[in-house]
Amino acid sequence: MQKHTFSNGFTTDFEYIQADFSNNAEITLVYTHGFCADPWGRKPDEIKAWCAKHHISFYRYELAGHGSDADNIEKADFNIWKEQLLEIIDSLSGKIILAGASLGGWLSLKAATLRPERVCGVLGLAAAPDFTKDNADYVTEAQKQELENTGKLVIDDEGFKIVITQRLIDTGNQNLMLDKPFIGINCKTVLIQGMEDDSVYWPKALKIAEKIQGQDVMVKLLKGSNHRLNTDSDIKEILSALDSLI
Repeated sequence: MQKHTFSNGFTTDFEYIQADFSNNAEITLVYTHGFCADPWGRKPDEIKAWCAKHHISFYRYELAGHGSDADNIEKADFNIWKEQLLEIIDSLSGKIILAGASLGGWLSLKAATLRPERVCGVLGLAAAPDFTKDNADYVTEAQKQELENTGKLVIDDEGFKIVITQRLIDTGNQNLMLDKPFIGINCKTVLIQGMEDDSVYWPKALKIAEKIQGQDVMVKLLKGSNHRLNTDSDIKEILSALDSLI
């Protein structure tokens, strides 16, 4: 696996497959994974195969504090992740399709507003903008005290440790999108959302679509699907959405 050291000093694993553009427009799809996840599962693998079929370059990478860099999770925050994605976009040539899952969907939407001249399409997979604000309603008094005393909250989710730092909350709240009058995205956008998602309540996808400034926005609600969006039928919908983006 290749490693890249970003300008912010974090080093993470990535994969870049460059397509043959000789008879095609130069397009790269950049995949950004979710919080406490990685870019090496079935979804990105299927997207990678779709890119190869359509002669589109494919770039996936680990967010700081994730995957091979997991030991640094407490040093990472939303602004650092945003800087990573923007640095990747700026290093590539041609047009960019941004595909992101959960936190990666938030980052993709944010980057599309900051690089409108580069991004030609956005695919949000259970996109979770503003989750640092939304989840504050579910924090108990004991957890609030833990955050205040230690600067972090450690949650055991069925044996899987999730670390949420005050730094992540603060920087996430600096990048809120749904409290604004509109989201400045005018490129083609597809949002796929499972209606059995326990992490992102499905009406959020409708709110995102309503806020996006452009008119070319599609929302796909999958009634029996959860946050992972990795069943055969989910993958079929994801690939269909990618077809629509090009």
